[in-house]
Amino acid sequence: MNTDPAKQAWQASVEIAGAPPLEDVRKGAKKFYRFVWWRNAVEYVAAAVAIVVFTYQAFVMPHILHKLGCILIVAASIYGPWQLHRRASAVAPEMAGTMPIYTFLRGQLVRQRDALRTIFGWYMLPFFPGLALLIIGNGVDSKIEAAGPPIWQRWVALGVMAAIFAGIWWANRYVARRLQRRIDEIDALTGAA
Repeated sequence: MNTDPAKQAWQASVEIAGAPPLEDVRKGAKKFYRFVWWRNAVEYVAAAVAIVVFTYQAFVMPHILHKLGCILIVAASIYGPWQLHRRASAVAPEMAGTMPIYTFLRGQLVRQRDALRTIFGWYMLPFFPGLALLIIGNGVDSKIEAAGPPIWQRWVALGVMAAIFAGIWWANRYVARRLQRRIDEIDALTGAA
């Protein structure tokens, strides 16, 4: 038992503040790592499927604008996951080395938060030119126009695509705000900024 009153007061303040045990923080860091790893793996698989599908479509689509749109979507399907890996790849807690776990976890949370806040520019926006060319390509050729679905169905499809993109953007912003709250909690516990 330590009789130093300053040390006892400091230990009591830590208990009052409700700092979680370090083992719980390590478990939380591992859980966060696994979540990010699986999220990225799903994104990589989806990108691989999109690359295969749109590469095939580039060869069979009837109009040059369709073909160019497919090629641009393939390019976006390569660029987006590359940026995801660069900006938000999973880093195992074991990579922290001698770094304190709070510092490591905070760094990973900041990295993910920043990636999610800016996802529109580096992940979503690259798909727009290819999608636009696919939509424009339908209206250029009168045979394709006549054989295609009615104009109202195209507008509905466009609206659904816009809603999906808006939902993805909103969901990522929401998660970024939640990550910011966790960062603020770590800052409060560690006395940082």
